[in-house]
Amino acid sequence: MIPSELMEQLRYIEIYTLKAVRDHRVGDYRSPIRGRGFDFDQHKRYQHGDDYRQIDWNVTARMRTPYVKKDFEEKEMSAIILADLSRSMEFSTVDESKRDLLLEVAATLAFSAASDSMMVGLIGFTDVIEVDLPPRKGLPQVWKILEALWAVKTSSLGTNLLRPLEYLEPRLKRSTLLFCISDFITHEEIFASRPLNRLVQKHDFIPVIIEDGREEILPKGKGFLRLRDAERGGEMLFRLSEKQSRRYETLMRERKVALRRSLYGLNLGHLFLQAGRPYLDSIIGFFLARKRVRGMKG
Repeated sequence: MIPSELMEQLRYIEIYTLKAVRDHRVGDYRSPIRGRGFDFDQHKRYQHGDDYRQIDWNVTARMRTPYVKKDFEEKEMSAIILADLSRSMEFSTVDESKRDLLLEVAATLAFSAASDSMMVGLIGFTDVIEVDLPPRKGLPQVWKILEALWAVKTSSLGTNLLRPLEYLEPRLKRSTLLFCISDFITHEEIFASRPLNRLVQKHDFIPVIIEDGREEILPKGKGFLRLRDAERGGEMLFRLSEKQSRRYETLMRERKVALRRSLYGLNLGHLFLQAGRPYLDSIIGFFLARKRVRGMKG
């Protein structure tokens, strides 16, 4: 069960988020992908596997061969939160860990989606799928997601960002809003991977990158620092010096620049959030901005 202090914080997020989305309502979050739905688009010749209930019998009689209606996909979308539960997300040098922030970010996104009448689901992953909650509507579903994120005991320590993408890609039949919450400490090859590129073409994929400020700089002073890989278990003894600190900070900056470049290369809107810093308005503003863009495209 979620502890009372955290429950109070999540209740605050629920109230704040629902009010913010209601006060800035800009219409439904609409998908540009064609499929079954409300708005008529065009006809196409019937093919094996098409829904026979979509056959237009008047056109079929005129053309003497079966034709089905093609419609724009329904305005209601599903949102799925992809949550990185690997050991690196336990890292913390402030009052909250990256994993703590992940839970609060997931709450903000889920309440935002639920307030927009979306179905919301969860995929929690390490290098395996740890949690799979199919999308459903309503606030009880949001609380089920938060309980699952709080209570999950992972079976693995590692990270494989490709795993949830490979898992989801064949399962998603309709355009879906995908929020991937992770520290994105991964090989850049993932951004050239086929599963990610296929998902990006068909769905709205939004990376939310969780950071801890201490990851970008080393402690001041001299001596030795022992670093341990939380996922693989290896250790390294690191000698502290001004030169080494500058070199480390340069490497971290270059890593972040490379990550941004990869995200922009796929035209992916994204958010960087840091543990211990305000995040609510950034997330809600981003969510509403995406709705406005979708509304203009629709």
